[in-house]
Amino acid sequence: MNKFIISFVVVVIVLIGWNGSSIHAEETPEDEQIQEELDELFESEDLERQWQDILNEYRDFMPLDQTDSWRDIINDGSIFSPSDWLSGITAFFLNEWVVNGKTLGMLIFLTLLSVFLKVLIHSFENQSVAKVSYLVIFGVLMTIAVASFHQAVTYTVDAIEAMSHFMLSLLPLFLSMMAAFGNIATVAFFNPFILFFTQVSGFFVSAIIVPLFFLSAILHIASELNEEYNVSQLANLLRQVAFILMGGFLTVFLTVMSLQGANTAVADGVAVRAAKFVTSNFIPVIGRMFTEATDTVLSASLLIKNGVGLAGIVVILIITLFPVLKVLVLGLIFRVSAALLQPVADGPIVNMIDWMGKHILYIMLALLMVSIMFFFSLVMLVIIGNMSLMIR
Repeated sequence: MNKFIISFVVVVIVLIGWNGSSIHAEETPEDEQIQEELDELFESEDLERQWQDILNEYRDFMPLDQTDSWRDIINDGSIFSPSDWLSGITAFFLNEWVVNGKTLGMLIFLTLLSVFLKVLIHSFENQSVAKVSYLVIFGVLMTIAVASFHQAVTYTVDAIEAMSHFMLSLLPLFLSMMAAFGNIATVAFFNPFILFFTQVSGFFVSAIIVPLFFLSAILHIASELNEEYNVSQLANLLRQVAFILMGGFLTVFLTVMSLQGANTAVADGVAVRAAKFVTSNFIPVIGRMFTEATDTVLSASLLIKNGVGLAGIVVILIITLFPVLKVLVLGLIFRVSAALLQPVADGPIVNMIDWMGKHILYIMLALLMVSIMFFFSLVMLVIIGNMSLMIR
């Protein structure tokens, strides 16, 4: 990290000095050399590989022209076009409905078949045959519902892992730049804090929240199937526990980030201000020149840090957006099926479809919770770096 900090400061000083002496000059070999040094400084194979994976899967739905590197996102003006994003999201949303159309068709067909069996149940000499047929159809629908729930969980866990890997790759680069600007207290606190929550968030959702929602869905379905042993209250309790844990986890993270972030920003700003005062007043001539040059370099370097932070925020939003739409479509398929079938097939099967749709949407909320944490952490780091510079 020390090597990175020294290299970053040297490159920025050279860049500022060169720009000041050749504002109107033509491009020279030195310009290309400085740009190459900056590219090497910010180069990260993990970040570039993750960005290429995103482009390979979702590029057709993103308003990007020529963005081969994740750092070039903010330079591509099309990324901030609301109309282009709206058309891309709409196209992806409709594409997901087409991809999952088979699930919607199976739900409607099997539910209507169960209604047909219910109508003919009195036509069988042995009613147990009709009941067995009804249970078989219920089992098939249950299998489809559980498979869709597992698919939603897969989308969620994969998205959280992708965000975690991106944060783990971005944080060393971003925090090193903050340390180079004098945000020592901020880096000392946020480095272990954010790394801890980044690692824990995936385990928290996959090992605690998802099983609670799954058990809640299964117990609701069991209560619909067998009214004699109703466990709907236990299912509601598990669902409420999951929501309380999610709310508590997010509240602790946001509270600590906000309060401690403001404290560390003030501490860094005061420390650097004191160092500047000592340097400019106790070192004759050179001290004041040095502090003024340092202020100029750090102020200009702040643009680089903010650019990297903004690019990271955009990537986090992109990683979250498309899995959220996938899970949303799966949940809506079950909710729409239940709404369409209720007039003709109201009963345990429709209630089972409706409950599974609700719990798939609950999984989407868990994904949004984690994405809000990562988004807020990057936003806070950018704001804290700017606050400490203002205090100076």
